[in-house]
Amino acid sequence: MSLLLYDTYTIFWRELKRYKKSRSGILIRFIQPAIWIIVVGNTFSGTQPLIQSVGFDGEYIEFMTPGIIILTAIFTSIFGGVNTLWDRRYGFMNKALTSPISRPSIALGKMFAISLVAALQASLILGIALAIGVRFPDPLMIAPIMGIVILFSLGFSGISVAVAATAKSQETFWGMINFLGLPLFMLSPALFPLELLPDWLAFAARLNPVTYAVLLIREMMTGVSEGGIPIILSIVVISIFVLIMVGIASYVFTREVNKPF
Repeated sequence: MSLLLYDTYTIFWRELKRYKKSRSGILIRFIQPAIWIIVVGNTFSGTQPLIQSVGFDGEYIEFMTPGIIILTAIFTSIFGGVNTLWDRRYGFMNKALTSPISRPSIALGKMFAISLVAALQASLILGIALAIGVRFPDPLMIAPIMGIVILFSLGFSGISVAVAATAKSQETFWGMINFLGLPLFMLSPALFPLELLPDWLAFAARLNPVTYAVLLIREMMTGVSEGGIPIILSIVVISIFVLIMVGIASYVFTREVNKPF
């Protein structure tokens, strides 16, 4: 176990150094959610009566901020697996595989690094929200919110690493990632209340782990419970999602990484 932890930490630290050098990529992934929270938040400000009808008394931008935080977490973590493709193409993966390092620790190290970077970018979005006037009744909730973002991002980084391990080209990777990312975000109460969705769409949204992450962070930020979903249920669903995705990613990565690229 200690060897697995050390190997995981080694890959984790190596991935963080890589992100540090890729400042332009981090900036690009930061700009999109910043535009969402500033532009879209003000564009849909006229929908405030709709969210008030389901018991949310704040501004629309306060309603959507948790959704944009999760949007940042989704796209930062789900795009992060592309580094696995580069590692396989340019030889690092072959060197790692010939070393005594365990295969699952490579996948785990990558996933932990991706999730941490996602949380850091989400914290920047939270800072923008506070700067433009979003109210935060309990600042002490910032740390638990970032913990939930890290946990949630770990699940999506698992998806990304699994897809990267099976994809044979960047085109395949980006096609599968784009097919998964935005639909999962849109099929959630990130932008509009769960109660206002059609019954069939609301049912589908309740099967989506993104829904539980958005509702949990929204309740932690605003104190408003939505959709009749308790906090403990959201935490359980997110935890199960993460455990399944990390397990699948470790298994798929170990199985596929030895195959010819």
